[in-house]
Amino acid sequence: MKKSNKQRRAEIKTRRLERAAALAARLREKDVRLPQTDYAFALGCEPADRSVLERYNNTYGVLPAFYEDRPFTCRDCGAEEVWTAKQQKWWYEVVHGHIDSRAARCLACRRALRNAPPGANLLREQTDRLRALGDAKPTASAVAEVEAALESKWWSLRVVAIQTMARWGGEANLAKLHELMAARPEGGRRYFAWERVAADAARRALMNTERWP
Repeated sequence: MKKSNKQRRAEIKTRRLERAAALAARLREKDVRLPQTDYAFALGCEPADRSVLERYNNTYGVLPAFYEDRPFTCRDCGAEEVWTAKQQKWWYEVVHGHIDSRAARCLACRRALRNAPPGANLLREQTDRLRALGDAKPTASAVAEVEAALESKWWSLRVVAIQTMARWGGEANLAKLHELMAARPEGGRRYFAWERVAADAARRALMNTERWP
C-alpha cells in the first residue's frame, strides 16, 4: 500500500526521536577507545566551529565541540520534536543565536505565530484571560474555563490553568495539584510526556503561592 506524505513524515519524525534518544544514551556511556569528540563525530554528530561561536557569543560557559540531535517538547502544542544537529549548527553559526538558546516550538507553531495578524493570536488571548481569572475569586464559569483549558491541545495553556488553580487555592484545587505531582514519570520516553510537565508546573505553582501568598 502506498503511504501518504503525512504517514512518511510521521515515520521520519519517529525515527529521528528514536535516533536522538539512542544517541543521548550512547554519549552518556564512557568509551576508552576514542576521545569523546571523535566518538561523537563517529555517531553522526555535527562538529562545532568554536572560532565562530567565540566571535558571536559572550559566555563564561564551555563552548560545544559538537552538536547532537536534541529531542524537545513544543511549548505550545506539546508535540514531541527533534532539533537536529544540522539545524543547531545553522542556528548557532549562521544565524548566530546565543549558545544557551534552545528550540522551543515546532515548525507548525512557529509558522502560526509568525503569520498571525495583530489580534489573531488566540492562544495568547486565552492565556491572558486565564491569568486574569487567577486574580479573582473562582466562579462556576471560571472553574469551567480552567477545566476546559486543562484539556487543551496547547500544553502552555494547561500550565497557566495549573497556575490559576494554585492561586485560587482551596482543598479541591490543592488536592488536584498534589495528584499531578504524584504522577510525575522519572525516566524513559515518558520523561517528555505531559505528566512530567504538569507535575513540574504544579510544584512551581505551589512554591510560588507559598512564597508570595
